[in-house]
Amino acid sequence: MAIGPPTGMRDWLPQETLLRQRLMETIGSVYRLYGYLPIDTPAMEDLEVLLGKGGGENEKLLFKILKRGDKLAQAEKEGKDLADYGLRFDLTVPLARFVATHQGKLPKVFRRYHIGPVWRADRPQLGRYREFYQCDIDVVGGASPDYEVEIITATERVLKRLQLGKYRFRISDKRLLPSLLRGYGVQELHIGPLLIALDKLDKDFNGVRRDVDTLLGRDSEPWKKVDLLITRAHAARPHDTGRHERLNYFEEHWKIIQAPNLKAEIEEILAGLKTIITSVLAVNQESSIVFDPILVRGMDYYTGPIYEAVVESFSSSILGGGRYDGLIGTFAGRDIPAVGCSIGFERILSLLQDRESPKAAKAERILFVRQAGDLVEMTRQAEQLRAAGLAVESYLDEDDVGKQLKYAQTAGMIWAVKEVHSEDLHSEDLSLLVRHLPTRQDRTLSLAEFQALLHSK
Repeated sequence: MAIGPPTGMRDWLPQETLLRQRLMETIGSVYRLYGYLPIDTPAMEDLEVLLGKGGGENEKLLFKILKRGDKLAQAEKEGKDLADYGLRFDLTVPLARFVATHQGKLPKVFRRYHIGPVWRADRPQLGRYREFYQCDIDVVGGASPDYEVEIITATERVLKRLQLGKYRFRISDKRLLPSLLRGYGVQELHIGPLLIALDKLDKDFNGVRRDVDTLLGRDSEPWKKVDLLITRAHAARPHDTGRHERLNYFEEHWKIIQAPNLKAEIEEILAGLKTIITSVLAVNQESSIVFDPILVRGMDYYTGPIYEAVVESFSSSILGGGRYDGLIGTFAGRDIPAVGCSIGFERILSLLQDRESPKAAKAERILFVRQAGDLVEMTRQAEQLRAAGLAVESYLDEDDVGKQLKYAQTAGMIWAVKEVHSEDLHSEDLSLLVRHLPTRQDRTLSLAEFQALLHSK
């Protein structure tokens, strides 16, 4: 019998869980500064919701849930689909269903964030799991590009608060690259495969070049234009911290297009991106936003600007998002604009753990040592310390003090309270005999002095 967690899933030890919870609160607290409020939805959704629109490649990775009881038996007998529900593969499709369900209760412009697990029947690998957490921030009902500016600004504040290091916030438009490829003379049946190939540019540049050779034919006119585009874009990616200058540099790539309607469409898209980038920089001069013409987001539901963030020396993006004006309307029965961003929890946790952040993951507990005497009295004293805001773990077994202190060190604690003295149980004028476990030094302090000492660390 296997005793480990299911393949592609994992258990969370206490300090890992603490780090995850603190990440959630850090992210949520920033988004609440901008007026975003939390929601939650069920882990499973009706298959018609999950398969209706927007899954793209993720539809192939869907965990389906079998019908139950008589419904399952009837489906088997009739040869019908045996599943009726599925586990959510992201938090965006459930949001669309949520808005359709509650649209009479929600404001015209609905800001929300949602932190929770999602499931994908993917092939497990390093940093990629079948169960993982996402954090989404979305504006439903906001058509103006000002909402892109707000989401990017808020999310960059999150990245700064998390201190992940140098990063780039890439932005493009879902419509740009397909229009550009059409203008280069790429056949329609090759555009989809090309986009899939270009999405791997960071991880396998030579592999992308081979795919382009195969799809377009080396030295063909479309090949020459696409090859120039990806070569220059790839060369700029590792070090480009420019702002919208690359929009100007990019003009040489779209001006060679002969079709006037495509040129006009691309010019309009670029003008919209320049507005967003310029506005973001006006709000936050330290923004790391940069235009990236090769940016590809795989989800089918994106309809306009798209973006992702990458951290220096980390191969995968840590967040992605964009505008998806068509998705929610398919459930709500009317056109509803929307834009949002999704943060990858496991990737950020991996970054923090690799960079050794013990302080962020430390459980701030204090051991209350059990001395010989009345256990009820000890419990009352522990409650008095908890009422003062101290996280106190009482040692309840009748072991000697040395064994108790060793336990505290093994459990990652820094302080132990060995004795509490007070003439009045309810008095705040307590005298504590405490042990600093790393140095094995005992000190007698008032409660106020001990609290100040804890806050100074």
